Amino acid sequence: MLFLSWALLGAVLGFAAAQRKGFSVVGGVLGGLLLGPLAFLMFFVSGISKADAHNKKCPHCAEWIKGEATICKHCQQPVVAAVHRRAG
Repeated sequence: MLFLSWALLGAVLGFAAAQRKGFSVVGGVLGGLLLGPLAFLMFFVSGISKADAHNKKCPHCAEWIKGEATICKHCQQPVVAAVHRRAG
């Protein structure tokens, strides 16, 4: 019974973490089943590296590209770069 509760809680946490981070829901549930309640750590995992935080999805083909890219390396379509304004 304890093992079943452990796995169920982990699966729910993995599901929630996967949805929040945009990961595969199936992968989140499976990871949660394996980790149990420790799956809450998935909420704090931001990706493989810090460089991933500066990536964005191409609006044309939905592939991940660098944040500074002006042309998508996958579909060769122009991508509008986000303009960051400083307050002050």
